[in-house]
Amino acid sequence: MSNTSVTIPPSATTITYNQSTHPFSVYGNQEKGMFHPISEHCLQLIRQGQRYDPVYGCGLANHLPMALAALAFQGASENQLDAFYHHYAGQLVPMRPACTDAQTPTLGNRADFGRFLSRYRRQIHQQGIEQTVRHALPELLPGLISAAFHGVIRLSYGVTLQDPDEVAIALSYWASEYQTLGALHQSETIQAEQQLRLVQHHFAAHSYQPGLIVDRIAELSSLPDFASLAVIPADLNESLVARLTIRHYLSTNNFTLLHGVTGFQALHQLQPYLAEPALALRYYWQAFVAALGVAGTAALPVSIRDCPPLQWAHWQAQSCTSDDDHTIKLIYSCQYLYHHFSLPEYPAAIMRRLAKENP
Repeated sequence: MSNTSVTIPPSATTITYNQSTHPFSVYGNQEKGMFHPISEHCLQLIRQGQRYDPVYGCGLANHLPMALAALAFQGASENQLDAFYHHYAGQLVPMRPACTDAQTPTLGNRADFGRFLSRYRRQIHQQGIEQTVRHALPELLPGLISAAFHGVIRLSYGVTLQDPDEVAIALSYWASEYQTLGALHQSETIQAEQQLRLVQHHFAAHSYQPGLIVDRIAELSSLPDFASLAVIPADLNESLVARLTIRHYLSTNNFTLLHGVTGFQALHQLQPYLAEPALALRYYWQAFVAALGVAGTAALPVSIRDCPPLQWAHWQAQSCTSDDDHTIKLIYSCQYLYHHFSLPEYPAAIMRRLAKENP
């Protein structure tokens, strides 16, 4: 497999693989034949895991349901699903109870999680998943960055699973962790790539206070220059966002930018529920600019000239042996996004991540 190994020097801007053409194309096939159907055993584990809160520790996101679903989509056995569940669940804490008092919950107030949970459970019972999500998204999308993209990520998995309580928990998590970056401002002059270089240059040397990604995001958004640098560029479109987000992640292997990739995939998966997809993309871009700002990297984005040989079954099998929730979710997201955008950087990112786990 020497022709598929990936080595990315820190300053590289282009990588060439031995193979100059795609060995086969699955573009246009979407997910058909690529992802395995969700198993009843996996659904049972996810529902069992709904006893655990979406937040644990010092504010960390509970990835259990998303990782289990991503494992199942990649063909994990019942034993592998069980092993991951027991490996991961020990660090989690019990779910906060739903609250049925008459007080109106406030966006961004973690203490209101139980009130949001009661609200969304009631709405799903009365209106169903589709109408509840469609109604909730316009209010939540300005906070796409919330919980470092984990609100939109958990919702996308819940909607994919069509599990009512998973959707209710995801919406409540997003609403109670809500974090906004301010009003959107359009630029008619700046281009997306130029903008990202400016953001990197401007914030690379900033020293953040200790804390999680969400804390650094809050600090960044309070800086005087952030709003002027987080504008919506004139050339913004979905394909450009796909290309730039994966190239910036590939150049750095940065943990924050990893969430930019999985967050973009989650938003893309929610497209059928979006009343204004173009507006949602603008909110995502604002969030990605913030993520790049706190990543603290000046590395140039990496582009791939030629697609590496596609070994989906092999990569899925490797993913199913991982106990790293971020690896599992990233590999699933990159497979999904490759089918929609056919960018060779997605398989390259998979190979890099797996090489890190299996040196």
